[in-house]
Amino acid sequence: MSTRTRHMKRRTMLRGILGGAGTVAVGLPLLEAMLDNHGEALADGSPLPKRFGVWFWGNGTHPGNWAPQAQGANWQATGILAGLAPVKEEISVISGGTLPVKNAHNLHVEGAVGILAGGNPLLHPSYKGQANNWDFLTVPSPSVDQIAAEHLAGSSPYKTLAIGITPVHTSNAGSNNAPGTAISYISHPAPYVFNPPVMDPSKLFAELFGMFHPGEPPPEALARAKVLDAIRDDASTLRGRLGKYDQSRLDLHLEGISELQNRLTAMVAGGEYCSTPPDPGNPDSARLRARAMAELVAMAFACDLSRVVSLEFSSPASHVGYPDIGITNASLGASFHEYEHQKGYDANVIKGLTYFMELYGEFVAALRAIPEGDGNVLDRCCILGTSDVAGGWDHAFNDFPLLVAGGAGGALVRPGIHVSLGGGNPCRVPYTCLKAVDSPVKSFGSAQYETSEAVPGLLV
Repeated sequence: MSTRTRHMKRRTMLRGILGGAGTVAVGLPLLEAMLDNHGEALADGSPLPKRFGVWFWGNGTHPGNWAPQAQGANWQATGILAGLAPVKEEISVISGGTLPVKNAHNLHVEGAVGILAGGNPLLHPSYKGQANNWDFLTVPSPSVDQIAAEHLAGSSPYKTLAIGITPVHTSNAGSNNAPGTAISYISHPAPYVFNPPVMDPSKLFAELFGMFHPGEPPPEALARAKVLDAIRDDASTLRGRLGKYDQSRLDLHLEGISELQNRLTAMVAGGEYCSTPPDPGNPDSARLRARAMAELVAMAFACDLSRVVSLEFSSPASHVGYPDIGITNASLGASFHEYEHQKGYDANVIKGLTYFMELYGEFVAALRAIPEGDGNVLDRCCILGTSDVAGGWDHAFNDFPLLVAGGAGGALVRPGIHVSLGGGNPCRVPYTCLKAVDSPVKSFGSAQYETSEAVPGLLV
């Protein structure tokens, strides 16, 4: 926990005068100060927005065997990558990178934090030698999707969309209520702060489109327009009383209120092909849930409801089964993660790794299916596909799996190519994506992960 000067009650509110006619009170997130000491062109002439996404799966792939043989644009979508064949020209494959983990903590967390946040995990000071140190680890800095969102969000109502498909990791026995976040979540605005993924497509539909009608402002606009202004002075006073982490949480909370006001007050005109999709429900099948989420994200991008998405198909380590392809914990006698440790890269594991690539390909296809301007939504996207390790069997980090899809408004090479990093730093790929969407960052990552080099041939 960070240093703080005083405790405060959990029900502390930010208060202010709204429009001179009455008071408004806004709740606060759970702060450490509340705990004990242990604990192309649019109609207005502006360019069509670029978008960024992360599509993440747990437990890696098969190092030395997943990538194509040929380099350049003539790579073939075969083997584990066979599911990418329908969208092969939209995708670049980046192989041969070695993620420079320190091997100081759980390797699945080190890998996920390394590639997504470009740093070494932070271990919470409440860790006292418990066996499950992964439940106490978090990111040292914002994840790549949040870096992109800082630049791309603009006036879109949702700064970022966080989506999940299979159940996330929960704390192990002996570390219940542990403060770590990086074993379970991939989208982090700050250390110990994560964007919880929406797991139900029907709930995402209701959030995005339940009250949205292209071209019409929401009816609540006038009533909610000044909430943030009303409590701003009280928030400023409170901030001076808080420790470092609590200040960060408060800032993010106020940012969330600002996003909500955008949703309530902005007239979201959308693009020519923006429309309200049907409610997809919540299918039992992970494949069907992933497809439904992909279609909702594609339309959310087309309607400019958001410009950034993180989709977590499975958590780091992939402690789940995949009934869609006959791989269940019961049939394997263990989770996919444990089974791979026991059996290596047998037919069941290869089937699972191929399945992940099929679903990434379907996500890319959903973006390509929505027309926009002279092309489609994917033309202005950069979608990073990656995992937490190169190989789950032995926690390998050589030949780290990385995919980049889309055109990023002409910034990414089309058709896609296969590039080998020759043992180099895989963080060059998220850095390349940030540059493709015009983020002003000069580098990505810290310590041994830091890079300011783009992947050769990927940027136009």
